[in-house]
Amino acid sequence: MKSKTARNAVLALVGLLALTIYILACTSFSPDDTKVLYPTFGGTNGAVGVAVYERESGRSELLFVPVVFEEAEGQAAAPQLLRSQWLADGRRVLVAWPGEKNSDLLNLVLIPWGSRGPVKLFSLPKVKDAGAMLLMPLPVAGDRVLIMESRQQVARLDLKTGGLARHSLGDEKSEFSLYPAAADQGAFYLQERKEPERSRVFGRLEPDSFALTPLVTFTNEPADGSFFTYDEQGKRVAFVEKGPGSGLQLVVREQGKPPLTRPLETEGEELGFGNAVFSRKGDTLLASCQKKKAGAALASYSLLEIPLGAAPVRETVLIPALETKDEGVAFYFQVGVSHDGKTAAAASTYLACAATKDFKPEDCALFFVDLSDAKRKVTKVPIPLPAERSAPGGR
Repeated sequence: MKSKTARNAVLALVGLLALTIYILACTSFSPDDTKVLYPTFGGTNGAVGVAVYERESGRSELLFVPVVFEEAEGQAAAPQLLRSQWLADGRRVLVAWPGEKNSDLLNLVLIPWGSRGPVKLFSLPKVKDAGAMLLMPLPVAGDRVLIMESRQQVARLDLKTGGLARHSLGDEKSEFSLYPAAADQGAFYLQERKEPERSRVFGRLEPDSFALTPLVTFTNEPADGSFFTYDEQGKRVAFVEKGPGSGLQLVVREQGKPPLTRPLETEGEELGFGNAVFSRKGDTLLASCQKKKAGAALASYSLLEIPLGAAPVRETVLIPALETKDEGVAFYFQVGVSHDGKTAAAASTYLACAATKDFKPEDCALFFVDLSDAKRKVTKVPIPLPAERSAPGGR
């Protein structure tokens, strides 16, 4: 599941130097917050699929498992990297996954939910490092999906007709990535300029004309294991950089204003982030976090609430101690937040794929954190491990 090419592309893009793999564990709340998409194991062979959790009934339903036939093995298998997301109408689910043997192949399937309709499958054969495109949900503008086919070329796929339009952004001195806007309202972009000096520009991409509108320009270098996030209007961006000493500090940039910074206490610890999102009020960052003592084998996985003021950082530990086979796997564990801002959710499905034989079955779950509860109540929805992973030493 490693990809050196995809890794290097992401490193060049946002400086996330700790990223060694690009498997993601992601959740997606439906527009009305009643359902949650999450990755789960879809069979005894360890294939990964997408499930829907109904919050009122507390029940899960397996929605989709992509299966391919491997001629050499003579058996069915399935890719283990999936990115699923609700569309803004709440009646369709979009699932994307890269080709197993062709790293430049991106597959998408559009699945109706709650009504009859066709299931549509799309394949884009020329998406450079397709797995790296799934670090974030894909940007959607109405019935169109925007995808970076290369570091300068964007493709616009029409989910109704299958039509494809392409457009080149910038020149060879710049590299671009796309990020989704809220409620399927198009895309933001991040441009990294190499000359005359290294800088980054965050802005909005107009989906019809592909016009670029810069919003924030900065020259900071994100630290190892950082994240990159932004508020719903795209007026503020946030990431982590090295502080004045040996520690780390949060940086929030807004055009025309001085940077907002606050130190993060990391003495004696190695800290990595899966992702981060602004709270609905915009006064806090909610981040998935991997922490371990320097040189230690075991790491904890938590939800961090980082106020943008002087209030203390709050940590809710979800998995207290886990050993993985790879370093820097914070991106296995990402957090999603409900639209009403009251609940955070994270799935540990892919941590189970990366863990050693000591992975505890009770740690494989869809975790909900009640942000409206003063004690931050945690609810766990078990994700059953396949037989080959639940056995001692099983992979």
